[in-house]
Amino acid sequence: MSDQKPPYSELETKMKEAEELIHALRTQQVDAIVGERHIMLVRLKQAEENLKSSRNQLRALTSYLLSARENERAVIARELHDEFGQALTSLHLGLSWISRKLTPGQRPLQEKIRSLSATTTNLMRSVKNIASELRPGVLDELGLVKTLKSEAREFEGHTGIHCRFKTNTAKAKFERSAAVAIFRIVQAALTNVARHAHASRARIALMKRKNGLILSVTDNGKGISRKLVYGHDSLGITGMRERALALGGTFTLGGSGSKGTILTVQIPLSRVFIGTSR
Repeated sequence: MSDQKPPYSELETKMKEAEELIHALRTQQVDAIVGERHIMLVRLKQAEENLKSSRNQLRALTSYLLSARENERAVIARELHDEFGQALTSLHLGLSWISRKLTPGQRPLQEKIRSLSATTTNLMRSVKNIASELRPGVLDELGLVKTLKSEAREFEGHTGIHCRFKTNTAKAKFERSAAVAIFRIVQAALTNVARHAHASRARIALMKRKNGLILSVTDNGKGISRKLVYGHDSLGITGMRERALALGGTFTLGGSGSKGTILTVQIPLSRVFIGTSR
């Protein structure tokens, strides 16, 4: 009898080998796929961590630049007040002295001196206003709450838009950096109301809550589109958002034609008030 395996037995063996080969290939493919997915997940996690780190660095840089800008504004404001302000005051006093020395017959000179005195007075007022815009000295003198009250009155006087201010922090002592940031946000918000909102009423609220300090600026104007809120060209809005984020806070802005615009900033209490533990 021949020892040669029947054809069907040889076929069965080859089929079994083929199945084992297919299984091995499939297992290898699965391992490869799993390995690739693991590598992709690791890379994705690393990319997320890098993005988070980049954002934190950007926030830190923005905070530094905002602080540096405020310090530079303070230096320029001081120079304006000390140098230009005093020089203009001396000029005004000198013109007044010359005016008193003139005789009644020197009318053309008297009129010229009156004109120069008026110009000097206007320049003194402009320097004072510019210095005040550069560095809100009233924050140091009056505090944030009284400064915001004054800002609301001046806004209403300049624009005719009725503006109301409400707060429950009248006796609170604010950190200087937080007070400046809040004041700048309110300034920018009211500027937007005056330029774009077409509103007849505006409201500023600064309220202390358990979950943080809430600043809101609202109006009854035409609202704001999402494109403007998140647009790269909306530098005023970007500045307000960055000031809020630099204090560890949140910034939201929205509204519609029927509700007007609502700006809300929430800042942790530890970043706002003097003596609050962080």
